[in-house]
Amino acid sequence: MAQEPKSCPDEGTAQDVDTVAILASFLLINSGVQTVARSLTPGAEVAISFTDRPGDWRLYPNEAGQAVFEPTKASDPDFELSIPPAAIWAICSGTEADVGELGVAFFEQIVAREQHLRIQVKVRSGVIKLTRRGWLGVLAKGGPKVAMWMTKNGLRGRGAIATALERLKGQ
Repeated sequence: MAQEPKSCPDEGTAQDVDTVAILASFLLINSGVQTVARSLTPGAEVAISFTDRPGDWRLYPNEAGQAVFEPTKASDPDFELSIPPAAIWAICSGTEADVGELGVAFFEQIVAREQHLRIQVKVRSGVIKLTRRGWLGVLAKGGPKVAMWMTKNGLRGRGAIATALERLKGQ
């Protein structure tokens, strides 16, 4: 799933694709996304920008535990993401992806060597705040799929999450 789908536009044609609409639709229909949203607490928030268009977007769980994606600046984001169109395609191509598959697809785009696939991440919250807001629980819901990916990428043991966060803060 982490591989770029054949129908994914390359760098030159990605501007013709409405990545915002693709992501918004995916957030509504994917059951893994809804599992993540139900796992997060009020206050959990992600700031999103797209490399192919101006503007700020906000992703957060509403009171009903549904993912809300809206065109406004995040007020207290836990993470800031800058996402290229090809990364949207790579993640959203798995319409039936569970939490583990979504996690692996997302992490694959963070570490992608190709610039047109790489999601830039800035961590804005510490481990305690991330835990209180449910993010570490989401990581656990990724189960063996995420754990195996982390191990394969050198993130092992009790300090793996802290190590990963420190790497992301350094970006």
